[in-house]
Amino acid sequence: MQFKRQANDPVQVNMTPLIDVVFLLLIFFMVTTSFPDQQLNLQLPTAGTSEPQEQQKDRIFSLALYADGRIQLDDQEIENAEGLKARLQQLLENHPEPALLIRAEQQTPHQQLVMALDTARQLGIQQLRIATRPVEQGK
Repeated sequence: MQFKRQANDPVQVNMTPLIDVVFLLLIFFMVTTSFPDQQLNLQLPTAGTSEPQEQQKDRIFSLALYADGRIQLDDQEIENAEGLKARLQQLLENHPEPALLIRAEQQTPHQQLVMALDTARQLGIQQLRIATRPVEQGK
C-alpha cells in the first residue's frame, strides 16, 4: 500500500523573538553599566611631590571643580555652595568619617577651591586630598 506523501512546509525561523531578546539584553547592559572615570575629564594641575595613594577601606568621595564653575560630587551635578554643603551633610549621616578627594582643573578659580575646602572643614571632614598629576620628566 502506498501512502500519499504530504508536502512539507518549508521551515522558517521567526526572527522577531530573537531580535526582542537581543534588544532587551542591550538595554539591560546599557542601563547597568557605569563609566565613572570617563565622565570626569579634568585637566589636573601638576605637582613635583605628588605620590600615588593607596586605596582605603573607607569610601572616598570625589569632588570635581571645573574651570567653568560646575561642581560635581560623585558624578552628581551640584548647583552652588549651599547645595554642596547639603549634599556633604547627607554623606556624613551615612559615613561618619568620609575621605574627600578634590579634583580641581588647572584653571579653576581659587575662590571655588577655597569654598570647597571651607565647606568640608565646617562639616568636620578631616581627610581631604587634592588630586594632581606628576610632573613629566624633561620639562
